[in-house]
Amino acid sequence: MFDGYDSCSEDTSSSSSSDESEEEVAPLPSSLPIIKNNGQVYTYPDGKSGMATCEMCGMVGVRDAFYSKTKRFCSVSCSRSYSSNSKKASILARLQGKPPTKKAKVLQKQPLVAKLAAYAQYQATLQNQAKTKAAVPVEGFSWGNYINSNSFTAAPVTCFKHAPMGTCWGDIAEGVRVEVPNTDCSLPTKVFWIAGIVKLAGYNALLRYEGFENDSSLDFWCNICGSDIHPVGWCATSGKPLVPPRTIQHKYTNWKAFLVKRLTGAKTLPPDFSQKVSESMQYPFKTSMRVEVVDKTHLCRTRVAVVESVIGGRLRLVYEESEDKTDDFWCHMYSPLIHHIGWSRSIGHRFKRS
Repeated sequence: MFDGYDSCSEDTSSSSSSDESEEEVAPLPSSLPIIKNNGQVYTYPDGKSGMATCEMCGMVGVRDAFYSKTKRFCSVSCSRSYSSNSKKASILARLQGKPPTKKAKVLQKQPLVAKLAAYAQYQATLQNQAKTKAAVPVEGFSWGNYINSNSFTAAPVTCFKHAPMGTCWGDIAEGVRVEVPNTDCSLPTKVFWIAGIVKLAGYNALLRYEGFENDSSLDFWCNICGSDIHPVGWCATSGKPLVPPRTIQHKYTNWKAFLVKRLTGAKTLPPDFSQKVSESMQYPFKTSMRVEVVDKTHLCRTRVAVVESVIGGRLRLVYEESEDKTDDFWCHMYSPLIHHIGWSRSIGHRFKRS
């Protein structure tokens, strides 16, 4: 990750970062020390040994000290846990009827009826999206400022097992290092730097750039599940440059040695973190689906409602008779208030017919 680090003089400029990137970018100014990545394992300043990240627990350490010839795990227990988890996931996928993994060379063809139903659902979704394009955006609430100004402590995501990432949030804690865009920079291209988690508030994390020590002047809040948050080592594999922030670039002459010292023994995000986030945001409910839900004006009966939108497992339900779509309410998809069509008749519950 630190291979190819250069401190450019004022008379020369470096363009190797842009040569390795897939898209052509403008040359970087020569006034800043830049860490250039070539996609290979980065080395210590002595060039003898490298660094690696454990694929099971995310621990960063010396590559030669890692277990096995492939150096993918920091210990024997991580290697065995990874193998055991892979087998369990494969068996569970088969029992649930999910598509097999790459290792299983089995193809499951979808019935024609299911394909036609999916296509009809897709067309209905496109029509609904076209109708709601003119919706007025709602101003968001800044949880980061609210937490900081009042010195509150937010309940962690692990308290809510039904929420996205609720069962696998244990790897996220204060002190975890990530690679994020460097906003304290005047370069024409998008560059990155390493930051550590100072405080957590739900999915939001207060980050501080590496090298600022106790200086909180450039701390910033962001969603740790966002697309710009990456585990340590992502820049090396993606050919992206690591550039120290302009405010502290004068503090160290050898940034490579500084990062190696700071990251040895530190933890970062799991390699498959972004995949877990994507999987946790897949929901069985889709817009335009019909459900039976409790009538909020007469709690002893149910009525038909339409799923208007799905956000984070929460459903906005609009009663079918509502012409202007104002007769609505929100509930979670696991709420006992909603049921499948035909539920009321099957158990003899009171039901308001359309």
